[in-house]
Amino acid sequence: MFLALKEMKHSKLRFSLIIVMIVLISYLIFVLTALAYGLAESNRQAIDSWQAQSIALNADADGGLTQSSLSPAQTSALVSEGSAARIGQLAATVAKDSGQDKTTVQILGIRTDEFIYRQLRIADGRKDFDEHNVIADSGLRNVGYRLGDTITVGSSNAEFTIVGFTDGAKLSVAPVIYMPLGAWSQLKFGSGSNGFTGASPAEVPAASAVVFNNAQHSTTPDGVERLTIGDFIQELPGYRAQNLTFQFMLVFLFIITLVIVAVFLYILTMQKIPNFAVLKMQGILTRYLIRNTIAQALLITLIGVAIGAILTALTAIFIPPSVPMSFNVPLLAAAGGLLLIMSAIGSLASVHTIARIDPIAIMEGN
Repeated sequence: MFLALKEMKHSKLRFSLIIVMIVLISYLIFVLTALAYGLAESNRQAIDSWQAQSIALNADADGGLTQSSLSPAQTSALVSEGSAARIGQLAATVAKDSGQDKTTVQILGIRTDEFIYRQLRIADGRKDFDEHNVIADSGLRNVGYRLGDTITVGSSNAEFTIVGFTDGAKLSVAPVIYMPLGAWSQLKFGSGSNGFTGASPAEVPAASAVVFNNAQHSTTPDGVERLTIGDFIQELPGYRAQNLTFQFMLVFLFIITLVIVAVFLYILTMQKIPNFAVLKMQGILTRYLIRNTIAQALLITLIGVAIGAILTALTAIFIPPSVPMSFNVPLLAAAGGLLLIMSAIGSLASVHTIARIDPIAIMEGN
């Protein structure tokens, strides 16, 4: 380590350039990691807040909540198991006033006597459900919505009052609005007989899905598919493709880091062959020189990662709340640790060259 520090002090510009490159790469990796994690969270926050183990959907829905609808008979059979909660889903737009820009939301209808409602944590306002009151994701405050605001859903004349805000309630990147299941049915299917014009009660969908907070299930009704919550999340539109895209980007950045460190240290090693030959003639062991090279790689990477982490912390302070980024410290620390590992692996490219240096041959000019 002493030799590594002395060399870095002597060649400040040379090592500063490689540190700057590692700073830029580490900063990019940290920001992309935060963006990937934030987008993943925005897709699944509401689902995570349910603390459910599994979900039952229409078998023809291909694992999608939007395409799913369950009949009253199917819903009753599923709910009879206990530890179950009905959910009605509707993608819609809301606005406070006519002419105001509309905001895309995910409306979820739930029942007050089931566990999803009981587990709702109110960050502001009150937990008061009726056919005209709703609880909204706190993210709507960033676009001007406040407690007591009356909102209109889509092109309907239905009006609802925001009586509470809850944190961490997003689904498919859109803020969630929780309302009573009956109000959801009226919105989705109209105000005809039983909420479904011209239909008999047995034909009116009672829910989009049923979720369970335990792993024990009885027989699944015909036309119903059960998924674990993990599998259901993977089926969210775009979720898997989005995560794979970010993962490939991060993998390539880690590989680029490895190549940069390997090439840089290899070039330095080739330039220092006469120096290494002199050190070997003075009795310095090969393993010491190899250890010094690896330590040097780790040190410049550690400095670069530390500066990149500081820049990331500053970014976290100034980033607008509307940007879906989540700075998960353990995840970012793991990314930094992986950069150090890539650096150590990259430094091994110089090991073979150092081990093969023959001081006598070098001194003779061969």
